Amino acid sequence: MFERLALKYAAGHPASIAMSWFEGEASFDQLSHDVSRVANALFQLRDLLPLVVAIRCVHPYRHWVFILALARLGIPSASLPGYVDANFYRFVKILSPDIILLDEPVEGLEQQVLILNDAWFEHVCQTGAECAETITVQPDDVVRFSVAGGTSQDARRIALTSRYVETVVYHLLFQDVLSHTHRPENLRVLPTLGAETSSGFLIILSALVAGTRLQMMTGSELGLVFSQDIPTVAVVSPRHVEGILSQLPPGMSPLDNLFLTVAGGKLPKALCASIRQKLTPNVQVVYGADECGVITIVSTDVQSSDDEVGKPLPWVGLEIVDENHQRVSAGEVGRIRVSGTGVIGGYNLDPAATAAQFRDGWFYPGDTGFVDAHGTLHLRGRADDLISFGGDKFDLEKLDARLLACSGVKDGAMFVVPDDQGLPTPWVALVTEDDFNLELLSKWMRHDFPNLPDAAAVWIDALPRTEDGQPDRVALQKAVKPS
Repeated sequence: MFERLALKYAAGHPASIAMSWFEGEASFDQLSHDVSRVANALFQLRDLLPLVVAIRCVHPYRHWVFILALARLGIPSASLPGYVDANFYRFVKILSPDIILLDEPVEGLEQQVLILNDAWFEHVCQTGAECAETITVQPDDVVRFSVAGGTSQDARRIALTSRYVETVVYHLLFQDVLSHTHRPENLRVLPTLGAETSSGFLIILSALVAGTRLQMMTGSELGLVFSQDIPTVAVVSPRHVEGILSQLPPGMSPLDNLFLTVAGGKLPKALCASIRQKLTPNVQVVYGADECGVITIVSTDVQSSDDEVGKPLPWVGLEIVDENHQRVSAGEVGRIRVSGTGVIGGYNLDPAATAAQFRDGWFYPGDTGFVDAHGTLHLRGRADDLISFGGDKFDLEKLDARLLACSGVKDGAMFVVPDDQGLPTPWVALVTEDDFNLELLSKWMRHDFPNLPDAAAVWIDALPRTEDGQPDRVALQKAVKPS
């Protein structure tokens, strides 16, 4: 019944704008009526008893009308990416929906589909009757499915209960009070994280609950939006930021009324400096995961180093532990684990993956770090970046840092490819200058890592990166493994 939270603001502020996009806008009153009419038109879906109905609708407003209408009917929903590519079909496989609502035909789907195009939507919203039924949802009923993929190499399906959604929405609203406290009123929120992830879904839902205007845009439109002089809060990933910076008009001055939240933990110093110089001085960094929500927040104004990500939020339990799951002393590097009401119980119908990252009520996001004497968390890397070559363990992140400091290397990353016997072997992906010398690189690396075996090198035009801006080692491995 999270649609009641989302539409509660409509009762007292019907004329306020709930959502806008380049072609138009919708008030909370219109959103409320459209949700009711679409819910009534889809009411017979309840007779099919679907466990999950997935939505593929490119138009952001209509997509959210479908989400809220299904919630009104007590039907768990999930969102699919708008672009139909390999990632789209990967999401379909992971989410395994019974029914898919499409705004246009899509080939290669085995599930039952309903084509609800623009004409259908307009007809229902203009002439349809409103839904008179009230469906009761229990606190522990699953109301939403999404995909979590930021903490391991494999994306997983997670199920969100009504109780969990309500709890995390209140967390996000309280968190918003703690951060960017000097912001002006009447802000708009510009989310860039898609509703197909739980983080993107919950951020947008929280904005609706708060009565904040949502500005929905595509990636190619972000630069234009940021160049406008309108107070805006934006939640972005490091990869989104790089794209935004590339779209800004030449000579644009930093925006004092733009408040940027960068999700993903570490924000490299060079990228942070570019943001503050070209885009906005108001930057905060958020560390968290789909499985547990936001863990820490820190303003870049007070960061002492780019690995500092702030203190745990009030509802988060955080510990640094060793390989035996025992707490370590302050300042000692170990594995990060978190607990609290924002942590899900595990991955849906996947006990093996759950056992790998959940233990005794704690979630292990796969990161390493330490807590200093002031209780501030510092990130050091990924636990799975530790790899053994010939019996010696190496931290891939430290290898990357040494690699990037070598003359002639513009960008690059170390990654692992199993040999014919399945043993890990080192590889390096390189983006280089014209004067690059491979022999010099080999000597440079062995200066700090004398036991590092010879690495196979591959030259690329651009380094693939994950959503949080880290080198995509899985993509690199897949690209060279067939050869």
